[in-house]
Amino acid sequence: MKRLSKEQIQFIDNYLEHSDVFYADIRMEMIDHVGVAIESEMREQNTEDFYTVFKDYMVANKSSLIESNKSFLKNVDKGLFKRLFKLMIKPKAILLFVVLVVFAFAMISKNGHESVVDLFYWFPFASIVPFLIVYTITLRIFKISRFSGIERMAFVYMVFFQVLNLSRILFRGYFSTETANYVVISVVISIMVFISMLLLQLTYQILNEYRINYKSI
Repeated sequence: MKRLSKEQIQFIDNYLEHSDVFYADIRMEMIDHVGVAIESEMREQNTEDFYTVFKDYMVANKSSLIESNKSFLKNVDKGLFKRLFKLMIKPKAILLFVVLVVFAFAMISKNGHESVVDLFYWFPFASIVPFLIVYTITLRIFKISRFSGIERMAFVYMVFFQVLNLSRILFRGYFSTETANYVVISVVISIMVFISMLLLQLTYQILNEYRINYKSI
């Protein structure tokens, strides 16, 4: 029995995409799994009728495939946080954090903490906006495929921004004019800039990985 044709593989891909499996990398894994199962069924039934075998297979297995899509996304989220943590504990990253703290402290000592805090607090938001704009435009104009690792970074950014807002509340006392603690302020705003820089680095790494591994998509 011959292997599935390109048209049949594309049919599976289109079916999965219209079944809310939006991300190309997840679909590729599912296509491999489904394709092998369909080929096996066609051999067992000794038939060339791909579409009937495919329909019967999906009736029996579609719900489990959709559930595996959800599980895959959860694993992607966990993987992103693990990769972010590994970036944070690298010697170069630790050195960068120390430099940021020293730089922030020097700026605060010279210019006062209020203007510096406002500037640094806007940095995480300003750093992600250009990427979001470019990515959105690229999706619409060039019709590139969507990938789970890239878009799930939005979840990581969301968590970071929530922590950022929480820090405003927790460290409000240290930021007040009367009791300003320059060391604490320097560390807090350096953490914000540090993590936002690592998030951008991780985003670039993931984009590059998909560019290399999925050239044909």
